[in-house]
Amino acid sequence: MKIEKVLVIADQQDKQQSALAHAKSLCKRTGAKLHIVAFHYENLTKFAAKLNPEQQLDIQNKIISSGNKWLKSEIAQLSLQDHSSCEVLWEKDIVGWVKQHCESHAYDLIVKTGHRSEGLFYVPTDWHLIRNNLVPTLIVAEKKWRKKQTIMVSLDLGTHSKSKQELNQKLLDAGITFATNANMPLHICYSIPISPVLKDLGIIDKKTLVNDAKSRYLPIIETMLGDYDIPLANIHFKAGPASKVIPSVASKCSAGLVVIGSIGRKGITAKIMGNTSESVLGLLKTDILVVQPE
Repeated sequence: MKIEKVLVIADQQDKQQSALAHAKSLCKRTGAKLHIVAFHYENLTKFAAKLNPEQQLDIQNKIISSGNKWLKSEIAQLSLQDHSSCEVLWEKDIVGWVKQHCESHAYDLIVKTGHRSEGLFYVPTDWHLIRNNLVPTLIVAEKKWRKKQTIMVSLDLGTHSKSKQELNQKLLDAGITFATNANMPLHICYSIPISPVLKDLGIIDKKTLVNDAKSRYLPIIETMLGDYDIPLANIHFKAGPASKVIPSVASKCSAGLVVIGSIGRKGITAKIMGNTSESVLGLLKTDILVVQPE
């Protein structure tokens, strides 16, 4: 995975400025060019009876001007002036703007601070970006990675879909890129599907299931890794639902970043069921890099 051009979504409400901090780190390690964008929007229609169009435009311009002053100050504090461009926009539909913008600009990565307090039918900007954008999206949880952390990649090794198999390679390539750039160990996780009913009846033995998966999929993983070498102990096979296995293994191996795929469900099915990436988004205490298939 190359990281040469990055779109950074800055959030003035984020006191830690986690997205900008990670963007600076990426810029330092990869030499990537950044385009930093901040969004502002206020519903001025409730003042329509008191404000004429000129007054509404004046308020909008003042908010944008204030936002520009703030963003340029943050960029200057991080010494990113020579490595970035920036703009502040009056825009309510952030996801729509990002999608349209990315269609005409070749970004390798989007970086955004995560907001993870969703209800069943509330789909925030993070989820929309995951579903609707074809650019890998880094949802940042912390300002910076701590020492002794790792990068963990979650693979769907049991899939027979060619697009998902290709996505597995993209995920691993992304994990290798981040692990190399951050000089952090790489871990690989595969959650083996298991029927709770068959397990409870003793028809399926978890240990046997895990051993069978190792013998079947370890050669595939080794081929996917190519010349990149990781200890066997860093490849984790665990039986259970991915939404529980991934956070569990991530915690066990002290992951600072989890790399996961998303197939982008749409409509009411997505709101009720979600994707695995969305299911674990609220459970993981790490950064999460979501990569979509081609």
